[in-house]
Amino acid sequence: MTEDVKKIFQPSLRNKFLIEIVGTFILVYAIASAATVYSDSGQLGVIGIGLVHAMVLTAIVYAIGYRSGAQVNPAVTIGLLMAKKITRKEAAVYIIAQIIGAVIAAAVVYSIFGSEMSASVTLPSEDNIVRALILETVMTFTLVYVVLATTTSKNFKIVPLAGLAIGFTLGLNVIFGGPITGGSLNPARSFGPALITWEFNYQWIYWIAPIAGGLIAAAVYKILHTKEEEENEQLPQK
Repeated sequence: MTEDVKKIFQPSLRNKFLIEIVGTFILVYAIASAATVYSDSGQLGVIGIGLVHAMVLTAIVYAIGYRSGAQVNPAVTIGLLMAKKITRKEAAVYIIAQIIGAVIAAAVVYSIFGSEMSASVTLPSEDNIVRALILETVMTFTLVYVVLATTTSKNFKIVPLAGLAIGFTLGLNVIFGGPITGGSLNPARSFGPALITWEFNYQWIYWIAPIAGGLIAAAVYKILHTKEEEENEQLPQK
């Protein structure tokens, strides 16, 4: 397929904006609903919520990844921007779309569960800010690194498995990190429920830590993978 033909089938930025709204809506709707439903289920609830994270993100990546990239997370978008995979304009549009999608999703969940939805607001356990900051940063680093390593890979064997890799990375992080930080790894996911319930205590943690994790992931990716990408680009086209 020539470059001119590829451009014809590329979705417009407006289309990507709308798709990211829908994708983030689905993600936050599923997560906030699961967090509310499983709020009184103890450890089984944490596992259930983690599985919901894994399954819904996997589904979203396969459903819309070929259209918008299925970023659905400002930390991922910033990581892709720093890795020079998207432009500043695209990043701004994506982040706005993600916040809109998250707020709409939280509003829908609130309309279903009412004040019980406050269980989906992310908060650090025992008010331990330092622990939450470190853990959210590290967990988001793992997620964004996996996103960069799989979705931008030139290896045709890896790309089809990107959805599973990304979904399981998120789910596993939430299973062990959820009881400590709420398992956000996503500023939009935390902001939507916080805005609708007007609960902004510690909200800054869920912006600073995931963005820091995304920036670190982008830096590590560039160090480890840039040479490989340059070598692939120099190979003769088949």
